[in-house]
This record gives sequence, structure tokens and C-alpha cells, in this order.
Amino acid sequence: MGKKYRILIVSDTEILGRYPMDKLKNMFSDIDFIISAGDLGNDYLDYLFTTLNKDVIYVNGNHVYKKGHDISFCKNIDGKIIKYKGLKIFGLGGSKKYSYQENQYSEFEMTQRIILNLGYLFWGNLDIMVTHTPPRRINDREDFTHQGFEVFHKILKYFKPKLWIHGHIHLVSHMDTQETIVGNTRIVNAYGYKVIEYMKN
Repeated sequence: MGKKYRILIVSDTEILGRYPMDKLKNMFSDIDFIISAGDLGNDYLDYLFTTLNKDVIYVNGNHVYKKGHDISFCKNIDGKIIKYKGLKIFGLGGSKKYSYQENQYSEFEMTQRIILNLGYLFWGNLDIMVTHTPPRRINDREDFTHQGFEVFHKILKYFKPKLWIHGHIHLVSHMDTQETIVGNTRIVNAYGYKVIEYMKN
């Protein structure tokens, strides 16, 4: 028997900030933890953490709002791998370098970030990949700002995470869904919020 996790995933629009605390608690009473795929304010992540009393695991987007708001109690996995509740999770935030601002990377720079983690990647199976930007030609767009990273296909090919969570690509509504299956990897756009299940065998 495996272990099932219910995960609240969020990115790019702070829709849950419109809900009062009591409603949020009822909506998400059965989740195990929260993953943010970026472009959300630190105060928003604090609100989710405080209201739901669940750990928040996050990467930064190409925008970081309310940077001065302390969220040191949340788990920043941007550029690193963690073990959490028996899960191996790798995070890479940021987007393609389009205006030379913070949290923007060239293909070479993103490749270097992956190389720094290769030792940990080869040690055991990768459960969940969390990025702000999706892999190129998977859930992305053709304008350069919203193109995915080519190098992410190396992670798909060699490390085969079962679940890949990303943001950056805005949908018409937070109610919309965007998912793609590549091999054994489920790739989910977290835009707005979604509750997804992950089974650890």
C-alpha cells in the first residue's frame, strides 16, 4: 500500500485572499501541505500558512511581491532538493531572461542550477518537481517571456518525476485546468489554486 497526499497548489493570482479564514479552513481541511509555484506575495503565502496551519513549500516566480514580509517559516526550495514527509522534491524558480531582472535565467544559467543538484538527483527517485516556468513546448506559450526551458526535458528524461507543478502561464480563469502527461510524469499548471492528489508507492 502506498501513501496518498492531498496537496493545495497555488501560483500567479491571489484568488484565495478573497476568502475569509473560516471558509478556507473548510475548503482545505483535508490537505497535507501547500506548494506555491511562484509569482505570489509573501504576505499571501503567510495568510495560507497561518489560516490552514499547513507547511508551505515554494519557489519564486519571475516576480516576488512583498519581499519584505518575513516568511522564513515557509520552506523555500528554489534551487535545491528537500526530503519532506517521505517525498523527494526539487524546486527551480524563475523564468527565461527577458529583461535582466531578478529571478530570470538563460538556458545556460538554468542548466548550471540543475548541475549543482546532480548528486542529490541521482540519489533516489524524484517524486515532485516544482518550477515557476514549465518545460519548453509543454503548457508554455510562444512569446519569449512565457516560453519554457529546454533543459527541463533532461529532468523529464533522466529523473522522471511523477508530478511536475509549475506556474507562469496564466489561464482565462483560476477555474480552468491545464495538464499534460509526458511518459509517467503528470505536469500541472497551478494557476490560481488546485487540490491534487499524489500517491507515493
